[in-house]
Amino acid sequence: MKRALLVAAGVVGVIVIAVAGYTGYWFIAAGEIGDRIDDWAEKQRAEGLEIESGGTYVSGFPLRFEVTLREPRVLDTRNGWRWATDSLRAEASAWDFSEVTVYPDRRNSVQILVEGGEWRDIDAEIGGGRLTVRLDGDRRFQEVALDLQGVEVTGVWPERVAQIGSLQANGVAIDDDGSGEQVLKTSIAVRDAVLPSDLAEGLGESLDFLDIDASVVGSIPSERGTNEAITAWRDAGGTLELNDFRVRWGPLGIESAGTIALDGAMRPIAALTADIIGYGDVIDALIMSNMIPLGDAFIAKVAFNMLAEKPEDGGPPVLRGVPVTAQDGTLTVATIKVAELPPLPLE
Repeated sequence: MKRALLVAAGVVGVIVIAVAGYTGYWFIAAGEIGDRIDDWAEKQRAEGLEIESGGTYVSGFPLRFEVTLREPRVLDTRNGWRWATDSLRAEASAWDFSEVTVYPDRRNSVQILVEGGEWRDIDAEIGGGRLTVRLDGDRRFQEVALDLQGVEVTGVWPERVAQIGSLQANGVAIDDDGSGEQVLKTSIAVRDAVLPSDLAEGLGESLDFLDIDASVVGSIPSERGTNEAITAWRDAGGTLELNDFRVRWGPLGIESAGTIALDGAMRPIAALTADIIGYGDVIDALIMSNMIPLGDAFIAKVAFNMLAEKPEDGGPPVLRGVPVTAQDGTLTVATIKVAELPPLPLE
């Protein structure tokens, strides 16, 4: 009996020591989180990012670390934008920091520096969602996954609102895919978006879906501003491999794949193939937007009608497997010039 009591006391003692040790670890680590966030913010300052908050609160004992930043603010002095919200919450397992999940606040305010040195206000309300960041063994970004629902954006277009039912985006960094190049595999899925009706004449306001599966080939220097970074990526031979592109916007439906790059004037260079439905409405939209002369539009419609398949069910004609190219600032579909492409607005 006495021996059993001693054994039980020993077991209890070990458990008490383990619990006390773990409790000490948790609270010490929780106390260091705020300091690490401050150190990280200071390092970002050298990259042109000014990160501030009204305070850090850590909870989640015993199984998790839940970090809440009060009134976080970010200013990118190099690229001319800033962001602010009331609070930002992140959490991770108490014994595994390789995956961090961030939960955005409902209200987010973004300002973008535009021509003339003025700031444009953009407000976004988010119904719900999360951002998940996965790190490799060296604590470098390995994968980022964004999942948002019920997004409403104002300020992008004056006095008009855009709504997105759901938005999912994913990025996976691969140092070498066998080609000797750094690759960022990306995907974007948008569902049930409502856009300003006059954004693209003839297409309406309902974007049913937008799916993009692409790979960014080549390194984009993170220590430079946006314009310099993309210029360096272009000069090093960077490309965007469009594995799959699908969109349904009003009458327009496109499925496409191919390669995209940038020329010396920052205009797209593209070699794609595409299936296109509703091209007549797109041509009408280009006419209304003054992007294509009336005579060219007429020629394009006649040519496309000759190339298109006519569904037996009487549906709209479909262009299948047609080449789509961009060269010297001109977008061409099946040898028909359809639009002029301006340089990317990166300044």
